Amino acid sequence: MRRWLDGLYDASLAVAGIFLIGMFAVMVGEAVMRTSGSFLSGASELVGWFSAAAGFLALPATFIRGEMVRVSLLTDRLSPRVRKPVLIGCALLAIAFTAYMLWAVASYLWSSYRFGEMTQGMIYIPAWVPQLSFLVGVALLLVSMIDMLTRLLLQTADAAASGTAAPPPGDADTGND
Repeated sequence: MRRWLDGLYDASLAVAGIFLIGMFAVMVGEAVMRTSGSFLSGASELVGWFSAAAGFLALPATFIRGEMVRVSLLTDRLSPRVRKPVLIGCALLAIAFTAYMLWAVASYLWSSYRFGEMTQGMIYIPAWVPQLSFLVGVALLLVSMIDMLTRLLLQTADAAASGTAAPPPGDADTGND
């Protein structure tokens, strides 16, 4: 399971990277075309959609690797016995907010789909298409938060206090997934 989840986070990050490369290609293409007296229709929309997709799809890998802003400035000062319950409480609060965000995003996307909302601007497509990366990114962020909470619950207080995100004992990656 560990290998599968890490692969999922890595895949999401790779897709985010593809959107970054796409954003770069569109921006460079637009600049080149502009110097030749032409223009790339819808470049602004594409750059905006690609930027949002890259940001949201990078969230799960960023979170699970501990590269997001965390509460460690406060929790590092606590004793190991107190720190683990505080970290669990923080994780539960983050999961609750992210679950609500997922519900809200899914409702918004479903409304766009149901009412046939179309994008405005030079590129005219169903609005739910560029919104889909938002939904997928938030859903995977929620999965990564639940993953982190599970690891935290299975760790000893000392391991949780050290701030490691190592898998709990017995969950070593044996390759027998």
